[in-house]
Amino acid sequence: MLESIETPCYICEEELLENNLKILSHVKQKSGAKILLALKGFSFYHLEPLISKYLDGCCASGLWEAKLSQEKFGGPTHTYSPAFKEDEIDEI
Repeated sequence: MLESIETPCYICEEELLENNLKILSHVKQKSGAKILLALKGFSFYHLEPLISKYLDGCCASGLWEAKLSQEKFGGPTHTYSPAFKEDEIDEI
């Protein structure tokens, strides 16, 4: 099956992702921590229904990631950047 997929493309094995999400969920339960999806490193928003079952929200490093978080994930969005553009700060 993988041989028939045209490249370049990204492939995510959903079962393996869910196994990792279950590990993170276990860490949350044992520690009381909240775990955020870092959109900079993983923005497969089509997997939001699965990811949102296990994680608490998203971390965004700018306006467009924050918008993606709100539009596709809907949960809490935490933002961090060493500097934000002045004209984007109100919207962020």
